[in-house]
Amino acid sequence: MSTDNGMILITALIRPHMEGHVVRALHDLADFPGFTFDEVRGQGRGRGQGGTYVASDEDITYHQCLELRLVCRTDQADGICRRIEAAAWTGRKGDGVVYTMPVNTFARIREAGAKEHRND
Repeated sequence: MSTDNGMILITALIRPHMEGHVVRALHDLADFPGFTFDEVRGQGRGRGQGGTYVASDEDITYHQCLELRLVCRTDQADGICRRIEAAAWTGRKGDGVVYTMPVNTFARIREAGAKEHRND
C-alpha cells in the first residue's frame, strides 16, 4: 500500500450525454489512468433569477448527471482536469463541475493480494 502524497482523486459531475466525449478524451491520454462512472442526481446552485426560492415537496426536482472518479499522479491532475472540462463543455448552465482531493493511501487489490499469497 502506498502512503505517499503523490496521488490525486479527480471527481467530475457531467451531463449524461457528454459521457462519450469525456471517455474519448481520457482514452486519448498518453498515460490513461482508468476511471469509474456512477449515475447520480442533484441540484446545482442556480435557483432562478433573484428572490428567494423555497422548495415544497411537490416541486423538488433533480438533474440527472454522471459522476466520474479517477485517481492519478499529482503531476497529471491539471492536464486531466482541463481535458475533462474541454470534453464536457456545452456552454450552457449545468455543464457540471470538476474538483480534486489528495489521496492518502492507494493500493491495487490484485497486487496486495498477490503479496499476501506469496507470504503464506
